[in-house]
Amino acid sequence: MHHATRCHRPLGGLAGVVWACAAAALPAAAQTVYDAAAVPTAGGVVTFGLRSDHHADPVSLALMGHGHWNSRDWAQVAPRRGDNLARIDDEARLGWRQHGGAWHGWQLALLARSQATLVASHDALALAAQLARGEPQAADAHWNTRVRLRAFSGAGLAVGREQALTGLPLPGRWQAAWEMQGLVLGSWRERHIAGPVHLDASSQRYDFALGSSEAYNRLRLPFQQPAARRGAGLLLAAQLDWQGEGPGRSQPGQPGDWAPWARLSLRDGGWLRWRGMPQQQATLDTATASTDADGFLVYEPLIQGQNRQTTLTRWMPWRASLAGGVTWADGQRWGVRLDSEPGWGVLPAFTWQWPAAAAQATGWAGLGWQAEWRVHERRLGLGLDWRGLSLRLGADRLGSGARSREWALAWRQGF
Repeated sequence: MHHATRCHRPLGGLAGVVWACAAAALPAAAQTVYDAAAVPTAGGVVTFGLRSDHHADPVSLALMGHGHWNSRDWAQVAPRRGDNLARIDDEARLGWRQHGGAWHGWQLALLARSQATLVASHDALALAAQLARGEPQAADAHWNTRVRLRAFSGAGLAVGREQALTGLPLPGRWQAAWEMQGLVLGSWRERHIAGPVHLDASSQRYDFALGSSEAYNRLRLPFQQPAARRGAGLLLAAQLDWQGEGPGRSQPGQPGDWAPWARLSLRDGGWLRWRGMPQQQATLDTATASTDADGFLVYEPLIQGQNRQTTLTRWMPWRASLAGGVTWADGQRWGVRLDSEPGWGVLPAFTWQWPAAAAQATGWAGLGWQAEWRVHERRLGLGLDWRGLSLRLGADRLGSGARSREWALAWRQGF
C-alpha cells in the first residue's frame, strides 16, 4: 500500500493513533478469582471469584471508558512525568480444589479473562492533548513519541496443584504451586507507535516521522483473506512460599516473637497464537517535499505501509512478583512486594494481613483483615475475610475522578 495525500492538519487524528487505540482495546471486562486460602475439609472446596484491577496514569477511569474520544476529552489528558501506564486485568473463575486422597492439592477451574496494558511516553500524550486544544506554540518544540499496547481476552480451563515441600535440607516451611491455563481467545491486539515530532513555531508546522505496527483480529484490510474466528493461548504460573522461624522461640520448632517470610511468583508467561491474523505496518512522514506544475515546492504527508495475514505466534513475557516481610507472634503479617509489569518496570506495594484464625484468638469473631498501599498507583486497598467469604476494595480517590480502582469478591465452600 502506498498512499500520498495533502492534509491541512496532519496530526488531527493523533488521538486515534496514540490513546484512542488503547481506549478501544481496553474493554471493561468481568474479572477473576481472588486466590484466598481454601477452607480445609477432608473432601474438597468449591471456589468462585470475581476480580477487577483498572488503572490509568493520565486520565480518569470514567474518561478512559469512553468508546469515542473528542477534542474536549483529549483536553483533559494530564500525563505524569516519564512513561505513563494504563492497565486492565479482569478475571472470573469457578473451580474445585481437592483435599485428601491421591489428588490432594490438585485444582481445576473454568475461567474468563480480559487483560490489556498500555505504556505511553509523556511526550506522546502531551502532544495529543495539545493538538486537541489547538493552542499555538511560541517556541520550537520536539517530542519523542512512543506507545505500546498489548491486549487479549478469552476463556478456558485452568489446571494446577499446590503441595508442601517436605524433606528439604533447608530451614523453615516451603510450599510450591503451579497452574496451566488453556484459553480460547476472542480478541487479541498489539499496537506499537514510535517516532519524533517537531514543531516549527514560526510557521506552526508539525513534522512527523512516525512508524506504526498493529496486529488485531478485528482489522479490516483490502483484499482480506478469511481468518480464524478464534485464537488459542497457553499461559503458565508458578509460586514458591517460604515461612521461616524467628528468634525468641519458647520451644524448638515453635514460632518466636517474629518470623520472616518470602514469596516468589510468576504468571502469564506462555504463548498466544492466531491463524490468519490481520497485520498492518505503516509510516507517516509529513516532511516529504515535491514540486507542483509551476515548479513550487510543496510539502505533503506521505503514508506508506503494507498489509499482511500470517499465523501469528507470540511469547507472552512473565509477570513476576517478589514479596517478603515478617510474621509477628499474634499472626499479623507485614511485608513489601515488588511486581514487574512487562514493558514498564517495577511496581512496589506495602502490605499488611491479619488472618481470620489469628484474629479470632484476640476476640475479632473470626474476621480476617488486609490492607495494601500501591505506591505508583497511589491506591489504598482494604480487605475482609469471614467464613469463606472474601471482599476487597481499593481506589486512589473516591468519585468519578478515580484513576486507579480494584475490587474482588471470592467465596469458598468445603464439601
